[in-house]
Amino acid sequence: RQVDGSEKRITVELGDHAIFPVHYSEGRAPAADNEIALSVLNADQLGKKVGDDIILTINGHEKTLTVCGLYSDVTNGGKTAKAIFTDDSAGMMWSVINAELADNSAVGKMTEKYADRFAFAKVSGMDEYIAQTFGGTVRAVETASLAAIAVALLIVALITLLFMRMLIVKDRYAIAVMKAFGFTNADITSQYISRSVFVLLAGILLGTLLANTLGESLAGMVIASFGAASFKFVINPVFAYLFSPLMMAGVVLAATVLGTRDAGQIKISENIKE
Repeated sequence: RQVDGSEKRITVELGDHAIFPVHYSEGRAPAADNEIALSVLNADQLGKKVGDDIILTINGHEKTLTVCGLYSDVTNGGKTAKAIFTDDSAGMMWSVINAELADNSAVGKMTEKYADRFAFAKVSGMDEYIAQTFGGTVRAVETASLAAIAVALLIVALITLLFMRMLIVKDRYAIAVMKAFGFTNADITSQYISRSVFVLLAGILLGTLLANTLGESLAGMVIASFGAASFKFVINPVFAYLFSPLMMAGVVLAATVLGTRDAGQIKISENIKE
């Protein structure tokens, strides 16, 4: 029952939650019959935080519980709860039995064995369970990351190309003077490349800093809407600190060379009047 007196149906998972504990973003797992842990989405929707009381109506009887912890959950729409009190007033919706093997290499074999023996049950290893639960989200994030990389490289190339063309138009007189002093087109292009490299290095350093600070926070805010309150990037250092800068450097250098091609068409006689 909510504060305004209205009632809302929630799913409560009963049992010993200390055997295979989940990570609690706030508080802890329920340890007494009068305690309950809520998923983050449930807590937000009910307007509850750790230490607040919540009234459950079970078979017409009210039971007051204290919220002892908040945890992330993307199953069942992200709206679940955990408690340890017993209740035989209604039938069991489902039952979960967790098992830890001494030999992790035997997970596949034991999964097949128990699946054959208990045909009515769904038996899966932890890796398979994670793939089933988070597989769609992981694939969506992976696709979005690849699309973001492609769009980012395209934007970098476009901005660099347009900026170089603008500089060439602005520096027509200076380029003509350099040509008059004997500078070749390659010499002029190398000067613009050195400018691009300086800006590129500054951009890579700033981008890496923001990605490792604000990036994780912003992504966490989006993913939290799906029920995952605690979110942390697992950074691939080879890709993040080697491949990404190399791809950006290649795109910037290519765009700079293309953007400065017009420098070779600038004629001394047309741009130096005196």
